[in-house]
Amino acid sequence: MRRVCQPPRRPRERIPWRSYTGITMSTVITLRREHLDAMIAHALEDAPVECCGLLAARDGTVTAIHRARNIEASPYRFKLDPLETRRIETAIDDSGAELAGFYHSHTGSEPRPSPTDIRAMGPFFGPPYVHFVIGVADRENPVARAWYIEDGAAHEHEFDVIEG
Repeated sequence: MRRVCQPPRRPRERIPWRSYTGITMSTVITLRREHLDAMIAHALEDAPVECCGLLAARDGTVTAIHRARNIEASPYRFKLDPLETRRIETAIDDSGAELAGFYHSHTGSEPRPSPTDIRAMGPFFGPPYVHFVIGVADRENPVARAWYIEDGAAHEHEFDVIEG
């Protein structure tokens, strides 16, 4: 994974992920390495089609990643099936967690929300929902970045990864 800082890895250590610019941002969510790896694996498996999914969390920490089907089946855009999304949201509620956000991949471009993503996600996926974009243009070095979509713009934020 590409990141600005590379602190030593120790079990259960929280690793803050920073923007490419190194600018300090607020941390919006925490997840375990296995959850980050699951989103990246999904992106790599579905490429060249963009993947998508939902995040469940308790108290700001991701508890589960739920893969969803991209009904666009496109390398340039994604769309969640509303019925599948509702089933996933019900499962999240039943587990005692809450919907914390979404993820999708970019298979040939930078992992930042495109203008199309912003138009499509803005009204539905804004704060408090975090949105991960997983970049797999370089399959050997996938990149995950976290965003809020608000007021017609994407705002990047940090996320913490718990190792081990």
